[in-house]
Amino acid sequence: RNMLDIAKQTNEMKVFIILVGLLFAVSIIYVVLAPFTKVEESFNVQATHDILALGLDIGKYDHLQFPGVVPRTFLGPVVLALFALPLQFLRAADGSRFPLLLITRSELAIFTVTSITKLLSSFRSVFSSTDACFAALCFLSQFHLLFYSSRPLPNVFALVLTNLANASRISSPESSISTFILCVAAAVFRCEIGILIVTTLVTDSIVFPKTLPKRLVLGFLGGVLGALASFQIDSSFWQRPCYPELEVFLFNVVLNRSKEWGVSPPHWYFTSAIPRALLGSLPLTLYGLALDRRLARIVYPNLVFVAIYSYLPHKELRFIFYALPMLNLCAGVGLSSLFKSRSKSKLRYSAFLCGCGLLLASVLLTMFALQASRLNYPGGHALRTMHELEATAERANVLGRDKAHRFVHIDAHAAMTGVSRFLENPATWTYSKEEDHTALNWTDFSHLVTARPHVGGFKVPRLPES
Repeated sequence: RNMLDIAKQTNEMKVFIILVGLLFAVSIIYVVLAPFTKVEESFNVQATHDILALGLDIGKYDHLQFPGVVPRTFLGPVVLALFALPLQFLRAADGSRFPLLLITRSELAIFTVTSITKLLSSFRSVFSSTDACFAALCFLSQFHLLFYSSRPLPNVFALVLTNLANASRISSPESSISTFILCVAAAVFRCEIGILIVTTLVTDSIVFPKTLPKRLVLGFLGGVLGALASFQIDSSFWQRPCYPELEVFLFNVVLNRSKEWGVSPPHWYFTSAIPRALLGSLPLTLYGLALDRRLARIVYPNLVFVAIYSYLPHKELRFIFYALPMLNLCAGVGLSSLFKSRSKSKLRYSAFLCGCGLLLASVLLTMFALQASRLNYPGGHALRTMHELEATAERANVLGRDKAHRFVHIDAHAAMTGVSRFLENPATWTYSKEEDHTALNWTDFSHLVTARPHVGGFKVPRLPES
């Protein structure tokens, strides 16, 4: 019997390793199939590029010309750039640093999936291998988490830390290191994690009251260290005294100006965002949560966080990313339970098949969402196509103008839908993103990347047939 148990554990471990490998593979596939980034990712993308390309020449950094509404921290971009530094010489055929965009995004995908793997491993050690394997299947069947795992949003950098904190809460429930990690994440990347810190502290203090003093001390230490690190580094890059998350808190919460970007009803996270993110796993999540009381301590703080955060008028799915992995753990328990009881009756076997059908439906919806998302970056595609057409014309020696004069204007729509400095070739091109068109003389430009179908003096290039 011991030999059979060992063989079963070995097989379960092999399955778990394969599923984790698929998590990494799928996240990288998303990078390759949808390599460009949008306006929400703009700061971190441009900052990572500038650290790699310009080094300490901060005066030429993009954020000083286009600072955005509120400052963001450079700590995430610094980490990505440091890991990519040995490969900064790589160039695409058009002379751009496009390969470095793929590399830095892949780095973030690896960081994010590694944190998910740590979460699943902790879950596996406390619950079961079967539970963890089915939870991994839930991650794989969904679109949003793995698609966004490589996207340089402050929320994704924070997600890496919240996953590690939750992993610690599962495997070492009396440990205070999770509070330290959450406070670092709140101080550096996203101040709304402060709500999650409070809900987690309250829950853990009820279950383990003797740990509260240590949690408060470590939490304070984590917050102070994170804030000091951010202030030191960001003041250098922003060239003024700057603590980004404090300014973000004042803008979004105190002034409540985030609502200028749209308002959603209080129930939106629960009735729209979470169902879209979980897809077919949603009923499995509810079933698992009702089935196993152990999930309450690790999941309820996240649900209360979402409920409290719902009172802020402006809502986006990425604001609650931190709760989604925990809900997938519940779904794993639910589907695992159906799997373990499938042989007891035809009804239970049918229930298990229905659970598998829900994941299969999620996969189909994910494939559809991926195809739609790939078409969501026209600016990036246009800029790369422009470089490729000019390179083809050069090789054919049919360029009808002085090739040294390559001055391209990129309009706001293109800049928000895929264009970044990683796509530029500054050796032979000059780029302008001037937004005041009344101050522009269009005859100064040789090329336009624009959403407008017609501009006097310019023609749309004929694309080669594929």
